[in-house]
Amino acid sequence: MRFVRAYIVSMKTRLQAALVLLVLGLAASEAQDRSKAEPDSFDVPLEKKTLDFGPSWDKPSASAPAWQWNAYRRARNKLSCYWFPTVMVKQYDISQKGAVWVSFLRLAENAHPECRRSHLPGEKVFEESNWEGYFFGVKEGFVFLTDADGFSGGIGFAVYDSRTGEKVFEDTDCLTCMYLKKMYGVEQLSAPFDRMRIVNAPNGGVMLKYMRVEQADCDVRADKASCWDHVRMKLDAKNPNPPVCFGYEAVGYEKYAVGELSSMVAHPVLVSLQSSPVVKNIDVPVLCWAPN
Repeated sequence: MRFVRAYIVSMKTRLQAALVLLVLGLAASEAQDRSKAEPDSFDVPLEKKTLDFGPSWDKPSASAPAWQWNAYRRARNKLSCYWFPTVMVKQYDISQKGAVWVSFLRLAENAHPECRRSHLPGEKVFEESNWEGYFFGVKEGFVFLTDADGFSGGIGFAVYDSRTGEKVFEDTDCLTCMYLKKMYGVEQLSAPFDRMRIVNAPNGGVMLKYMRVEQADCDVRADKASCWDHVRMKLDAKNPNPPVCFGYEAVGYEKYAVGELSSMVAHPVLVSLQSSPVVKNIDVPVLCWAPN
């Protein structure tokens, strides 16, 4: 799920790409702010601070078109800092795909480190070599990171325990599930599977509920009974009914006969984040669509 950041040669291409990448970056880096209206999402930071280090792109000429100037004004080199009761998270983004780095630091009681690009002792830093993506959110001391981009309708994420600095879980969540109506004209999923839900567990841990995305090794449309029975056993999906697949009508797929492409499948799971995470599959309808 990782993508190598490409160097874009021409200024025009770089600035056009900036508009798209800015949307990706804003959507990821501001996810935790949306939790103000979503109690089953990430914790709200006690404080957030953003430092602006200037424009990310070269200044366009006076005769440059308006879209270049708009991209230039929006693309900034920014350091965002988030303080939570037990952890501080920092993200440095220069309006490329994926932040330059993301870090977190476990906090002692009443500690409030300054927002700086330099790293402190004990700060765990994620750079291109070990992660390309964004800060996603914090829940009860667990730090969530997300990939810079999706792939075939899914997007990877990882969870770290700020107490140990170690990764405790990673998986692929469903991007397609959030845009079914807009992209495919398919009826939108009802809560809680229209997006990832994150709640405090009764035992003091954290529980996730989301649609896990995996690629089947057959085309569910080809022979629904045999293919789905095989896929269902492989994924341990609970629903016995074969899903209705969509997305194969898109331009480019007409050249593939039924059975030539393995289907993407999203099935619901419940994850308990403990010392050893526990994953349970849930018996609700499964989604199926064409890979890309």
